[in-house]
Amino acid sequence: MSKGFEIRESASGRVEISTFSFWRSWKVSLLLMFRYGFYRWGPYVPPITDEAVHPRFHRGKLVIESGWDNWFGYDWFATNEESDTFLLNFYDRHCRGK
Repeated sequence: MSKGFEIRESASGRVEISTFSFWRSWKVSLLLMFRYGFYRWGPYVPPITDEAVHPRFHRGKLVIESGWDNWFGYDWFATNEESDTFLLNFYDRHCRGK
């Protein structure tokens, strides 16, 4: 883990970035929207038990799912190859400790 972020392969085999920090989650979300031009779309499902679903991030063919659970914290995961590549580059640029 570096700078409070972790990167791994999700259950679906796609790239996943996570953090337990509320403030780091805001950093990622704001960067995706205001620096990279993503918009949010989809349902918000509040945490009834141990997980919540947040609206997805969309930009063209790039779709990034987002949510929270008590095992990994806040997470963003790719839904296709293009999103995998984007999240790997995003992690290297904004989340990896230097």
